[in-house]
Amino acid sequence: MSYIPNMITIANFVCGLLAIHAVFVHDMYGAVMFIITGMVFDLFDGMVARKLDAVSEIGGELDSFADLVTFGVAPSILAYSVALKDLQSIGMLCALAYSVCGMLRLARFNTQQSKLPTFIGMPIPFAAICLLILCLLNNPVSVAFGTCILAYLMVSKIKFPHFKKDISESLKSERWD
Repeated sequence: MSYIPNMITIANFVCGLLAIHAVFVHDMYGAVMFIITGMVFDLFDGMVARKLDAVSEIGGELDSFADLVTFGVAPSILAYSVALKDLQSIGMLCALAYSVCGMLRLARFNTQQSKLPTFIGMPIPFAAICLLILCLLNNPVSVAFGTCILAYLMVSKIKFPHFKKDISESLKSERWD
């Protein structure tokens, strides 16, 4: 049973890869759906690991890799394809900044704050949702500006609520038996 949480995390990773593939075949709706599905897997992998007493160091590493692909790389490729490519080099820099800041945010979380009651910097899944919403604007300048703001917020020192812990706490009161 200890493999189940890692399989959920791998499903998140696969969703990120499928989202990237969907962008390459011009299926933007599919890309969005794969990113959102990855979020569902990301929501439950840690909860299941704790419930099954299967929390592991490798699980934490897998989670970060999956999050980087699904919430860092896939959304930036989608944003570039939908709007940022119209800005050429500036658009590429915005997409790269988002992915790099997402990677830095995940590294900081893993090394400094995984046990804190709040997030320091915007969580990468929330940034991904915001970027998906920005892409609906289909306005290159707005998407570029928003992408850069999200990149900054991920590496900022601003405190954000820890929604996954709140959800986990509320589910603890529910019986799983």
